[in-house]
Amino acid sequence: MAGLVTVTSLFGISRAASADVAACVRAHASGQREAKAGRLKSASELFAACVSEEGCPDAIRAECAEFYKSSERNLPTLIFAALDEHGGDLIQVRVSADDRVLTESLDGRPIALDPGQHHLKFELASGQVLESDVLVREGEKNRIVSVRAKAEAKPADQATSRNNEPAVAQPRLPVGFWVASGVGAAALVSFGAFALAGNGKKSTLNDCAPNCPSSKHEDYDAMQRDYLIADISLGVAAVSAGVATWIFFSNRRSSEAETQAASTRFSNVSVTPLVSSRGGGLVLSATAF
Repeated sequence: MAGLVTVTSLFGISRAASADVAACVRAHASGQREAKAGRLKSASELFAACVSEEGCPDAIRAECAEFYKSSERNLPTLIFAALDEHGGDLIQVRVSADDRVLTESLDGRPIALDPGQHHLKFELASGQVLESDVLVREGEKNRIVSVRAKAEAKPADQATSRNNEPAVAQPRLPVGFWVASGVGAAALVSFGAFALAGNGKKSTLNDCAPNCPSSKHEDYDAMQRDYLIADISLGVAAVSAGVATWIFFSNRRSSEAETQAASTRFSNVSVTPLVSSRGGGLVLSATAF
Protein backbone atom coordinates (compact mmCIF):
# COMPACT_ATOMS: atom_id res chain seq x y z
CA MET A 1 0.00 0.00 0.00
CA ALA A 2 2.85 2.38 0.88
CA GLY A 3 4.51 1.72 -2.47
CA LEU A 4 1.28 2.53 -4.31
CA VAL A 5 0.97 5.91 -2.51
CA THR A 6 4.55 6.81 -3.39
CA VAL A 7 4.04 6.05 -7.11
CA THR A 8 0.80 8.09 -7.18
CA SER A 9 2.55 11.10 -5.59
CA LEU A 10 5.39 10.96 -8.07
CA PHE A 11 2.88 10.74 -10.92
CA GLY A 12 1.10 13.89 -9.63
CA ILE A 13 4.38 15.80 -9.33
CA SER A 14 5.32 14.75 -12.85
CA ARG A 15 2.01 16.01 -14.27
CA ALA A 16 2.42 19.37 -12.47
CA ALA A 17 5.96 19.75 -13.76
CA SER A 18 4.79 18.98 -17.29
CA ALA A 19 2.06 21.63 -17.01
CA ASP A 20 4.61 24.23 -15.85
CA VAL A 21 6.91 23.42 -18.75
CA ALA A 22 4.05 23.67 -21.25
CA ALA A 23 2.95 27.05 -19.86
CA CYS A 24 6.53 28.26 -19.97
CA VAL A 25 6.94 27.19 -23.58
CA ARG A 26 3.66 28.85 -24.60
CA ALA A 27 4.63 32.12 -22.91
CA HIS A 28 8.05 31.97 -24.58
CA ALA A 29 6.52 31.52 -28.06
CA SER A 30 3.59 33.93 -27.61
CA GLY A 31 5.88 36.65 -26.24
CA GLN A 32 8.03 36.51 -29.37
CA ARG A 33 4.98 36.80 -31.63
CA GLU A 34 3.69 39.80 -29.70
CA ALA A 35 7.10 41.49 -29.85
CA LYS A 36 7.31 41.05 -33.61
CA ALA A 37 3.79 42.54 -33.96
CA GLY A 38 4.84 45.63 -32.02
CA ARG A 39 2.72 44.81 -28.99
CA LEU A 40 5.63 45.23 -26.62
CA LYS A 41 3.55 45.64 -23.47
CA SER A 42 1.85 42.26 -23.95
CA ALA A 43 5.20 40.66 -24.92
CA SER A 44 6.83 41.98 -21.76
CA GLU A 45 4.06 40.48 -19.60
CA LEU A 46 4.38 37.09 -21.32
CA PHE A 47 8.16 36.98 -20.90
CA ALA A 48 7.78 37.91 -17.20
CA ALA A 49 5.33 35.02 -16.75
CA CYS A 50 7.78 32.69 -18.47
CA VAL A 51 10.57 33.66 -16.06
CA SER A 52 8.32 33.18 -13.03
CA GLU A 53 7.30 29.65 -13.95
CA GLU A 54 8.97 27.33 -11.41
CA GLY A 55 9.10 24.30 -13.69
CA CYS A 56 10.48 26.21 -16.67
CA PRO A 57 13.73 24.74 -18.04
CA ASP A 58 16.79 26.88 -17.38
CA ALA A 59 17.51 27.44 -21.08
CA ILE A 60 14.00 28.73 -21.84
CA ARG A 61 13.92 30.77 -18.65
CA ALA A 62 17.20 32.46 -19.62
CA GLU A 63 15.87 33.36 -23.07
CA CYS A 64 12.67 34.74 -21.57
CA ALA A 65 14.73 36.90 -19.22
CA GLU A 66 16.69 38.37 -22.16
CA PHE A 67 13.54 38.93 -24.17
CA TYR A 68 11.94 40.62 -21.15
CA LYS A 69 14.83 43.07 -20.82
CA SER A 70 14.70 43.85 -24.55
CA SER A 71 10.94 44.42 -24.48
CA GLU A 72 11.14 46.70 -21.44
CA ARG A 73 13.96 48.66 -23.07
CA ASN A 74 11.99 49.24 -26.28
CA LEU A 75 8.58 49.77 -24.63
CA PRO A 76 7.71 53.52 -24.80
CA THR A 77 6.41 55.37 -21.74
CA LEU A 78 4.40 58.58 -21.58
CA ILE A 79 3.83 61.06 -18.76
CA PHE A 80 0.45 62.77 -19.04
CA ALA A 81 -0.24 66.31 -17.82
CA ALA A 82 -3.33 68.52 -17.91
CA LEU A 83 -3.37 72.25 -17.14
CA ASP A 84 -6.21 74.63 -16.41
CA GLU A 85 -6.64 77.97 -18.22
CA HIS A 86 -4.23 79.60 -15.73
CA GLY A 87 -1.51 76.99 -16.18
CA GLY A 88 -2.19 75.08 -12.95
CA ASP A 89 -1.99 71.29 -12.78
CA LEU A 90 -5.18 69.22 -12.90
CA ILE A 91 -5.24 65.91 -11.04
CA GLN A 92 -8.73 64.44 -11.49
CA VAL A 93 -8.35 63.59 -15.17
CA ARG A 94 -9.27 60.29 -16.84
CA VAL A 95 -6.93 59.43 -19.71
CA SER A 96 -7.88 56.95 -22.44
CA ALA A 97 -5.93 55.70 -25.44
CA ASP A 98 -7.97 54.32 -28.32
CA ASP A 99 -11.03 54.03 -26.02
CA ARG A 100 -9.04 52.05 -23.44
CA VAL A 101 -8.70 53.71 -20.03
CA LEU A 102 -5.07 54.12 -18.97
CA THR A 103 -5.57 55.95 -15.69
CA GLU A 104 -8.35 57.55 -13.65
CA SER A 105 -6.15 60.36 -12.30
CA LEU A 106 -2.75 61.92 -12.94
CA ASP A 107 0.15 61.30 -10.55
CA GLY A 108 3.15 62.24 -12.68
CA ARG A 109 4.29 58.65 -13.20
CA PRO A 110 5.11 57.17 -16.64
CA ILE A 111 2.60 54.87 -18.30
CA ALA A 112 3.67 52.24 -20.85
CA LEU A 113 2.05 52.36 -24.28
CA ASP A 114 2.80 50.33 -27.39
CA PRO A 115 4.57 52.15 -30.24
CA GLY A 116 2.39 53.52 -33.03
CA GLN A 117 -0.34 56.10 -33.52
CA HIS A 118 -2.84 56.56 -30.69
CA HIS A 119 -5.88 58.74 -30.10
CA LEU A 120 -5.77 60.17 -26.58
CA LYS A 121 -8.77 61.48 -24.67
CA PHE A 122 -8.55 63.58 -21.48
CA GLU A 123 -11.79 63.84 -19.49
CA LEU A 124 -11.64 66.68 -16.96
CA ALA A 125 -13.65 66.89 -13.76
CA SER A 126 -15.46 69.95 -15.18
CA GLY A 127 -16.87 67.76 -17.97
CA GLN A 128 -14.63 69.22 -20.63
CA VAL A 129 -13.08 66.63 -22.96
CA LEU A 130 -9.76 67.28 -24.69
CA GLU A 131 -8.47 65.03 -27.47
CA SER A 132 -5.11 64.60 -29.14
CA ASP A 133 -3.46 62.27 -31.67
CA VAL A 134 0.13 61.21 -30.95
CA LEU A 135 2.70 59.02 -32.66
CA VAL A 136 4.56 56.99 -30.03
CA ARG A 137 8.04 55.83 -31.06
CA GLU A 138 9.71 52.60 -30.02
CA GLY A 139 12.24 53.13 -27.23
CA GLU A 140 10.86 56.59 -26.37
CA LYS A 141 10.92 57.05 -22.60
CA ASN A 142 9.04 59.45 -20.32
CA ARG A 143 7.67 61.61 -23.12
CA ILE A 144 5.45 64.34 -21.65
CA VAL A 145 2.07 64.76 -23.33
CA SER A 146 0.32 67.86 -22.03
CA VAL A 147 -3.08 69.41 -22.76
CA ARG A 148 -4.62 72.70 -21.61
CA ALA A 149 -8.23 73.34 -20.70
CA LYS A 150 -10.12 75.92 -22.73
CA ALA A 151 -11.08 79.14 -20.97
CA GLU A 152 -14.79 79.51 -20.30
CA ALA A 153 -16.75 82.69 -21.03
CA LYS A 154 -16.68 85.06 -18.05
CA PRO A 155 -19.62 87.16 -16.82
CA ALA A 156 -17.55 90.32 -17.39
CA ASP A 157 -17.19 89.44 -21.06
CA GLN A 158 -20.95 88.95 -21.34
CA ALA A 159 -21.60 92.31 -19.67
CA THR A 160 -19.20 94.00 -22.08
CA SER A 161 -20.99 92.37 -24.99
CA ARG A 162 -24.35 93.66 -23.73
CA ASN A 163 -22.92 97.16 -23.32
CA ASN A 164 -21.75 97.13 -26.92
CA GLU A 165 -25.15 96.15 -28.31
CA PRO A 166 -26.66 99.70 -28.28
CA ALA A 167 -23.63 100.98 -30.16
CA VAL A 168 -24.29 98.46 -32.93
CA ALA A 169 -28.05 98.97 -33.21
CA GLN A 170 -28.40 102.77 -33.35
CA PRO A 171 -31.92 104.23 -33.66
CA ARG A 172 -32.84 105.35 -37.19
CA LEU A 173 -34.51 108.56 -38.26
CA PRO A 174 -38.12 107.95 -39.26
CA VAL A 175 -39.15 108.06 -42.90
CA GLY A 176 -41.20 111.19 -42.18
CA PHE A 177 -37.97 113.12 -41.64
CA TRP A 178 -36.68 112.16 -45.05
CA VAL A 179 -40.04 112.91 -46.69
CA ALA A 180 -40.12 116.40 -45.19
CA SER A 181 -36.52 117.01 -46.17
CA GLY A 182 -37.22 115.88 -49.75
CA VAL A 183 -40.27 118.10 -50.07
CA GLY A 184 -38.29 121.06 -48.72
CA ALA A 185 -35.48 120.48 -51.20
CA ALA A 186 -37.93 120.18 -54.11
CA ALA A 187 -39.72 123.35 -53.00
CA LEU A 188 -36.44 125.28 -52.89
CA VAL A 189 -35.63 124.15 -56.43
CA SER A 190 -39.11 125.24 -57.54
CA PHE A 191 -38.68 128.61 -55.80
CA GLY A 192 -35.40 129.26 -57.57
CA ALA A 193 -36.73 128.26 -60.99
CA PHE A 194 -39.91 130.36 -60.88
CA ALA A 195 -38.16 133.32 -59.25
CA LEU A 196 -35.62 133.39 -62.08
CA ALA A 197 -38.40 133.09 -64.67
CA GLY A 198 -40.31 135.97 -63.09
CA ASN A 199 -37.20 138.16 -62.94
CA GLY A 200 -36.57 137.50 -66.64
CA LYS A 201 -40.08 138.63 -67.60
CA LYS A 202 -39.74 141.66 -65.26
CA SER A 203 -36.57 142.75 -67.05
CA THR A 204 -38.37 142.56 -70.41
CA LEU A 205 -41.25 144.71 -69.11
CA ASN A 206 -38.86 147.26 -67.56
CA ASP A 207 -37.37 147.89 -71.01
CA CYS A 208 -40.69 149.16 -72.38
CA ALA A 209 -42.17 150.72 -69.23
CA PRO A 210 -44.21 152.83 -68.87
CA ASN A 211 -45.43 152.64 -72.48
CA CYS A 212 -45.57 148.88 -72.99
CA PRO A 213 -47.83 147.68 -75.82
CA SER A 214 -50.91 145.63 -75.10
CA SER A 215 -49.11 142.52 -76.34
CA LYS A 216 -46.96 142.65 -73.22
CA HIS A 217 -49.97 142.15 -70.92
CA GLU A 218 -49.57 138.37 -71.19
CA ASP A 219 -45.94 138.69 -70.12
CA TYR A 220 -47.06 140.71 -67.12
CA ASP A 221 -49.59 138.03 -66.14
CA ALA A 222 -46.94 135.32 -66.56
CA MET A 223 -44.53 137.26 -64.37
CA GLN A 224 -47.13 137.57 -61.64
CA ARG A 225 -47.87 133.84 -61.88
CA ASP A 226 -44.19 132.95 -61.65
CA TYR A 227 -43.70 135.13 -58.59
CA LEU A 228 -46.78 133.61 -56.96
CA ILE A 229 -45.50 130.07 -57.51
CA ALA A 230 -42.06 131.10 -56.22
CA ASP A 231 -43.64 132.54 -53.07
CA ILE A 232 -45.69 129.39 -52.50
CA SER A 233 -42.61 127.23 -53.08
CA LEU A 234 -40.63 129.24 -50.56
CA GLY A 235 -43.41 128.84 -48.01
CA VAL A 236 -43.55 125.08 -48.58
CA ALA A 237 -39.75 124.87 -48.17
CA ALA A 238 -39.91 126.76 -44.88
CA VAL A 239 -42.74 124.57 -43.53
CA SER A 240 -40.97 121.36 -44.63
CA ALA A 241 -37.74 122.45 -42.94
CA GLY A 242 -39.64 123.10 -39.74
CA VAL A 243 -41.36 119.71 -39.87
CA ALA A 244 -38.07 117.91 -40.53
CA THR A 245 -36.42 119.73 -37.62
CA TRP A 246 -39.26 118.86 -35.27
CA ILE A 247 -39.19 115.19 -36.30
CA PHE A 248 -35.40 115.06 -35.84
CA PHE A 249 -35.45 116.34 -32.26
CA SER A 250 -38.62 114.42 -31.36
CA ASN A 251 -36.98 111.20 -32.53
CA ARG A 252 -34.02 111.78 -30.22
CA ARG A 253 -36.30 112.13 -27.21
CA SER A 254 -38.53 109.15 -27.97
CA SER A 255 -37.70 105.48 -28.27
CA GLU A 256 -37.19 103.79 -31.60
CA ALA A 257 -40.32 101.69 -31.19
CA GLU A 258 -42.52 104.71 -30.50
CA THR A 259 -41.04 106.60 -33.41
CA GLN A 260 -41.59 103.76 -35.83
CA ALA A 261 -45.22 103.39 -34.71
CA ALA A 262 -45.93 107.12 -34.99
CA SER A 263 -44.09 107.66 -38.28
CA THR A 264 -45.88 107.43 -41.59
CA ARG A 265 -43.99 105.69 -44.37
CA PHE A 266 -44.22 106.50 -48.03
CA SER A 267 -43.09 104.48 -50.97
CA ASN A 268 -43.35 107.31 -53.56
CA VAL A 269 -43.34 111.09 -53.06
CA SER A 270 -43.59 113.69 -55.82
CA VAL A 271 -43.96 117.50 -55.97
CA THR A 272 -45.72 118.94 -59.07
CA PRO A 273 -46.10 122.66 -59.79
CA LEU A 274 -49.70 123.65 -60.62
CA VAL A 275 -50.22 126.69 -62.85
CA SER A 276 -53.49 128.12 -64.06
CA SER A 277 -54.78 131.46 -65.32
CA ARG A 278 -55.87 132.30 -61.77
CA GLY A 279 -52.67 131.43 -59.90
CA GLY A 280 -50.24 128.59 -59.14
CA GLY A 281 -49.00 126.29 -56.45
CA LEU A 282 -47.38 122.94 -55.65
CA VAL A 283 -49.11 119.57 -55.50
CA LEU A 284 -47.60 117.03 -53.02
CA SER A 285 -48.54 113.41 -53.70
CA ALA A 286 -47.42 110.39 -51.68
CA THR A 287 -48.20 106.67 -51.72
CA ALA A 288 -48.31 105.17 -48.22
CA PHE A 289 -47.38 101.59 -47.29
